[in-house]
Amino acid sequence: MDRGEPLISIVVPVYKVPERYLRKCIESLVNQTYTNIEVLLIDDGSPDNCGEICEGYAKKSKFIKTIHKINGGLSSARNKGVLEAKGKYIMFVDGDDWINSETCEVLSKSVLENNVDLLMFCMSKDYADKSVQYDYVLEDGHEYVGDEIKWIQTQVLNYNSNIATATTKLIKRSVLIDNNIFHNELLKQGAEGIVFNIDLFGNIRNAIFVKKYLYHYIYNDESISSSYNEKNIYLVIDCFEEIKKKIESQFNNNDLIGAYRNRLIYAIVAAVISGFFNPANPDRYKEKKEKCKKYLENETIIDALNNADMKGVSKSRQIIVFMIKRKLFFIIHALGMLRKWQKSHS
Repeated sequence: MDRGEPLISIVVPVYKVPERYLRKCIESLVNQTYTNIEVLLIDDGSPDNCGEICEGYAKKSKFIKTIHKINGGLSSARNKGVLEAKGKYIMFVDGDDWINSETCEVLSKSVLENNVDLLMFCMSKDYADKSVQYDYVLEDGHEYVGDEIKWIQTQVLNYNSNIATATTKLIKRSVLIDNNIFHNELLKQGAEGIVFNIDLFGNIRNAIFVKKYLYHYIYNDESISSSYNEKNIYLVIDCFEEIKKKIESQFNNNDLIGAYRNRLIYAIVAAVISGFFNPANPDRYKEKKEKCKKYLENETIIDALNNADMKGVSKSRQIIVFMIKRKLFFIIHALGMLRKWQKSHS
């Protein structure tokens, strides 16, 4: 491999990742056909043996480096990786996901040919018995510039665009450093990726999309909790309020505000269906209803329910919103119980 080709830094946050997933992830990086890479395994204070596993790989591979830090969350780990990276380009890979062996080779060729600030590619969602490819709104091989970048920025808030993640991107590191684009360490629940990408698309001069499914998001049963967490429901509101502040500082905020409200609709439906009326919620029906009514009195929620144009929102979610607006909580509660019964009998 010509060492003059760009060094790619792959940043991998690691925290309580099941061993079989972590090893699969690292092995997929070790076996890249493009060798001018560095892999930064960020052990975010994981209390298990993740740090030892990472050290084991670092000892065997000269291009792997393990960095241990006090637990600060996903955003903190990604930021640490960006600051420690030496590559011209940055790629984020989560510790329980993996990439195809030709990923870095395909991406490096494309950035060399097109000299872009950002390259985007595709993700598959891997279940135990099948793999499902995500849909994208972008055009294969097209270079986006000028007003097209502004349009992509609005698509970050499109739930169905699948471009609001930090993963599936090869980013010129200088763009991040020169414009102080880092993940907000106070945000969680996926909002950190939205804010990061709004910043990113507000500061790049061009981008290209390659329709190749190179990244594999693992549906990990061990990382999914069916427990009810009211704190997280309100944390999502805080996150969206931060997103709104970010939008208000952007050059095309009118377009972004409309997309923002539609994206918030998805969060509201999730809070009501998978939160308050989640069968795992131990509260009695009356308590669930009262807590949900209080949640719906929040000004951010009211604004979205009253002003979202619902364009692109799925029919099933539109039906739920209809019931939420009319406070048909008993029907929503019954739907939650029906879903639980269906899952237990499937």
